[in-house]
Amino acid sequence: MDEQTATDTQPVAADIQDLLLDTPDVEAFLTELARHSAAMLGSPEARVFCGVTMLRHRSAVTVASSDERARLLDELQYQFAEGPCLTASRTGVRIHIPDIEKDETWPEYNEAAAANGIRSVLALPFQLPEDTAKAGLNLYSESVHGFDEAAIQRASDYVQQASKGLRLAVLIAQHSQAAANLRAAMTSRTVIDVATGIIIAQNRCSQAEAVEIIKRASSNRNIKLRDVAQAIVDKAGGGPIATHFT
Repeated sequence: MDEQTATDTQPVAADIQDLLLDTPDVEAFLTELARHSAAMLGSPEARVFCGVTMLRHRSAVTVASSDERARLLDELQYQFAEGPCLTASRTGVRIHIPDIEKDETWPEYNEAAAANGIRSVLALPFQLPEDTAKAGLNLYSESVHGFDEAAIQRASDYVQQASKGLRLAVLIAQHSQAAANLRAAMTSRTVIDVATGIIIAQNRCSQAEAVEIIKRASSNRNIKLRDVAQAIVDKAGGGPIATHFT
């Protein structure tokens, strides 16, 4: 990295760190990132529309866009299940279409994008751990050859910096979801334990036998184990059960 490139990327890294600190979750972070990307990589004379595509569990979701037009352009790809941004996200390879009307890779999508005034596309993959998600930054221009070599290099450098913030945002979201799942599991476990105690007291049976009674009721009624347990607690006059975390 030369001195000029280092100087250019330092403010970008600082901006992305600020975005991460100032937003409450991944979705909000990516929305601000999409807007920041459009502002940084475009100009009043050459507007750039920006979307972020994230792939999780083999499904594509536009989790952020700089504006309504960028969102529409991303969603067009999902209708056809193919396009430059989906390919970049899936394969981790940069996709550049300098003139969308002359490109034959995705004819249906290209025709729809051209009908919406788009003439060139640049899609760049974020660098994320394979076991988390796949994502790409989608840049659209109304000009043929809207992304020259300098613009492509600038966008690539930008994505490299943004990937660091996105990796952290995804990890934070994963930890938050894991904590929420654990809390939900512990809450369900508390209700089941209380219901088990009630059955033991009423039937003078063992814990294993009490749990089996709850399981049979769940299977016979085709309702969740927790709901059966809560019904037992309610019938015994216990009311709602709260799990206390310290």
